[in-house]
Amino acid sequence: MSKDRVRQRIDAQQVLDEFEDWLLRERSAKEATARAYADRMVGFTGWLPAPVEEALSGLTPATVIEWVNLEAEQGRKPSTLRKQLAMLRSFLRFCHRTGRVAEDFSAIVPHAAGWRLSSIPDPVPEKTVETLLDSFDVHAPKGLRDRAVILLLTGLGLRSGEIAGLRLPDIGWRAGTLRVVGKGDRVDELPLPDEVGRALEDYVLHGRGGRVDSDRVFMTMFEPVRPLTRDGVAKIVRMACDRAGISEFGPHRLRHTFATGALASGATMQEVQGLLRHAQLRTTAIYAKVDRTRLMRLVPAWPAAAEGRWAR
Repeated sequence: MSKDRVRQRIDAQQVLDEFEDWLLRERSAKEATARAYADRMVGFTGWLPAPVEEALSGLTPATVIEWVNLEAEQGRKPSTLRKQLAMLRSFLRFCHRTGRVAEDFSAIVPHAAGWRLSSIPDPVPEKTVETLLDSFDVHAPKGLRDRAVILLLTGLGLRSGEIAGLRLPDIGWRAGTLRVVGKGDRVDELPLPDEVGRALEDYVLHGRGGRVDSDRVFMTMFEPVRPLTRDGVAKIVRMACDRAGISEFGPHRLRHTFATGALASGATMQEVQGLLRHAQLRTTAIYAKVDRTRLMRLVPAWPAAAEGRWAR
């Protein structure tokens, strides 16, 4: 990578770090939300000509709309595009209020049309999931980490942000449970399936290492070592698909695969709602609470709970 390119990336990262801090201080955003917004704007700042600060000072409505059109042409789902454009509006407001842009261009960013449940992804075939899991090098730290991430998607149906937010104390090794902080800071304690538990154990003991000053479970592999983000989870899935030679898909499709598999195994809609931690059944107004006794019958138990290998 050229020195100019490295300088440009550092320049852009400084702007995004300030954006993240602004969201935390001025907008009272949650840490995970602020990080996600900053991560998503990497594409926009990377698209602008260098240096980024100079490009922002000369930003025009035409430039903003050009980038929006490029994003719309990527074939993203309406819900994904809506989120991307909402993040762009927030970033443009930040740029205006910090004096980087003379005018507030957030109002010119169009709203993407879309309807909830307009399309439901097909589940990933079982053999494809097996091919995906077999593609990891379990003798390398990265392979151990990535395999554990995939199993949390396929074995528990976690969301990308929930995986990225997992902390070491959330894993109840002795009890065979996993504490998950979901949307709206909802906290659920889920049973830890055997295969998922063993993958986490292998990664924590042999792949994560003790060189990081963080209790986050999943970390990046290279310097500077940082907690994995939800976009990092998506990248793990994409790279695994590429390595396994299968058509690319995202983390949410694996979550959907978990749900359809549970239904096929005889679980009720209410039980699957509990497993997925949906606040609403059929995305409507019925709130549910996880019933751990019923969940324990739906997933194989983590044997370490009985074997007493862990203190917690």
